[in-house]
Amino acid sequence: MPSDQDPTPEQISQVKTSILQRLEKEPPAEPFHPNDLKRITDSDLWITKLLQVYDFDVEKCITRLWDNLAWRKSFGVYDITEANLNQEFLNDGSIYVHNKDRDGKPLLILTIKKHSKSRNQEDLLRILVFWIERLQRDSNLDKITIFMDMTGAGLSNLDMGFIKSIIGVFETKYPYVPNYILVHDLPFLLDAAFKLVKTFLPPEALKILKVTTKKDIDQYVDKDNCLKIWGGNDDYVYKFA
Repeated sequence: MPSDQDPTPEQISQVKTSILQRLEKEPPAEPFHPNDLKRITDSDLWITKLLQVYDFDVEKCITRLWDNLAWRKSFGVYDITEANLNQEFLNDGSIYVHNKDRDGKPLLILTIKKHSKSRNQEDLLRILVFWIERLQRDSNLDKITIFMDMTGAGLSNLDMGFIKSIIGVFETKYPYVPNYILVHDLPFLLDAAFKLVKTFLPPEALKILKVTTKKDIDQYVDKDNCLKIWGGNDDYVYKFA
């Protein structure tokens, strides 16, 4: 789990200096986005979050940050807008944000019954990143709870490739983001498949993974923040805004 302690100014400086020196000596073929470079030069927050999640391992932080900068540029993180997302997926509630958990962290909801292997995985990942980035900008890199709504899902909805991609995004691109991973209303028929999914998760993710039902979801999300189909009081119907 990420440490609650702050890194030293020296550790932060080491990371910044190493990244900036490498940029001068080994400029990437595709230059990193200026907004990301500004996040490094003008603020300590991003580096602080990474150092905390990597247990203040400066060398690991430098390597992962460089890789992250390259991925963000190649994926086009700053080019994603609601206008160039898959409109069907954006509007059908496959992935959306609504309400908060008991820690006050936003719920990033994945409606698993809407997924299938026939859906374009890249389009879905772009929507996932769109929401993560939107939340991160609004909350100053605060945590998010990933809510996997398994209500009504079947084997045809459980796309292992897509789930691996989601895990990869959070593990390597946003490792400091997850507060909890809540798997809600897991059907009995998917229990074996879910055990396989758990083998993909890194140890730190397993610590925050919770399987919930209507009887105990209140431990993590209070009734007023729970949709009625989850056993709560909220009759919200998703509409993109």
